[in-house]
Amino acid sequence: MSSAFDPVKFLVELVRIPSESSYQGSVIVRKNYREVSDLIEKTATELGLSVTRIDLLGGEIPTLLIGLQNAPKSRPSLAFVTHYDVVPAKGPWEVEGLKIDPYEPVVKGGKVYGRGAADDKSAIASVLDGFMALKGSEDKLRYNPFLIVTGDEEVGGTGIKALLEQGYRWDKVIIVDSGSEYVSVGASGVVHGWIKVRGKSGHAGYPHAARNAVEDLLKLLAELQAFKSMRSGKISRQPSPPGSPVPKVWGRFSVTVVKLPEHEPEKHNRIPGEAWAGFDMRLLPEERIEEALSELYSYFSSTVAKLGIDASLEIISAQPGWFAKNNAFVNEVLNAAKKAYMQAGLPGEPVLAAELGGNDGTHFDVYGMDVVAFGTIRGGTNIHSEGEFVYIEDMTMFKHFMSNLLL
Repeated sequence: MSSAFDPVKFLVELVRIPSESSYQGSVIVRKNYREVSDLIEKTATELGLSVTRIDLLGGEIPTLLIGLQNAPKSRPSLAFVTHYDVVPAKGPWEVEGLKIDPYEPVVKGGKVYGRGAADDKSAIASVLDGFMALKGSEDKLRYNPFLIVTGDEEVGGTGIKALLEQGYRWDKVIIVDSGSEYVSVGASGVVHGWIKVRGKSGHAGYPHAARNAVEDLLKLLAELQAFKSMRSGKISRQPSPPGSPVPKVWGRFSVTVVKLPEHEPEKHNRIPGEAWAGFDMRLLPEERIEEALSELYSYFSSTVAKLGIDASLEIISAQPGWFAKNNAFVNEVLNAAKKAYMQAGLPGEPVLAAELGGNDGTHFDVYGMDVVAFGTIRGGTNIHSEGEFVYIEDMTMFKHFMSNLLL
């Protein structure tokens, strides 16, 4: 049945829509959510799948629940969770000797290149392909499967949180926004925020009459290197993904943005009165977010007092991590993944590990649902970076995985 659907062609269509999510300050900016969700809904409907559309947050986040028309309603429900929003991209990218627009995908050498090709639009295409392979075998299904497609994953999971707040529940959950080389038994918590330093603006020829916010920010960031080292010393019980420099998941703190706020003119001969730095802090899967934030606030306030600068800390999102609680479900998923590797002709076999990134599994875990993660994003596929791509063979592998798990 899957011959009626070309997942690679559909993925190319999805990538052409720049469905970006980002922050401007602490405000979420969403682009082309309606266009990408309309394409997914139209395609799923044409494939004869059941589609329920839920417009979350007053229509800001269109969300789709897609299933098999004849799936057994009496079986436990299983949700494959994906997202259509992507990290913003600027081109051109240099790919295989070509300069490409991130939103004009290229299919070459068994790969699909483009923003969102791996994270996470390949997951949407792969699950739909898996559903088509299951058509005609609905009476044999061990679960009643659904594909969840929503937005805002890249800015804290607002879509999934809003969906669950409306009362939607599933017996088992697989986060497909995940690696293909391991079955994920957890994910890191994520905290995003701004460090805002205030000084006194002035003419650069008269620095003695001003207080340079940029220079004060640099002093503060230098002091925060010790906090970064402290975070790195925190070690989880959960194993790291293959190829990680540390065998167990570890704490991380990264400065990711340095900028002047919009009200500060950027001029070489003007000393700025305010400067900002954005940061990303990663928590252990089992770490309590209140404790991590308390440590950050304590270190920040003492450092600011020591330096004698005017600075504040603004948290714009704080998501705890999660770890799997149902070992039987973990083993069930792992066995299906190992078999799929053999069927797809991939070398080796998947192992168990926890994500270094965060994902929407957190929100299902909060409501007590059994969660694991397994997807199409192989290591080295440049997610969130230039030249992002997905291996087509990983998409094929995932279709086999679905059949192994569900039949």
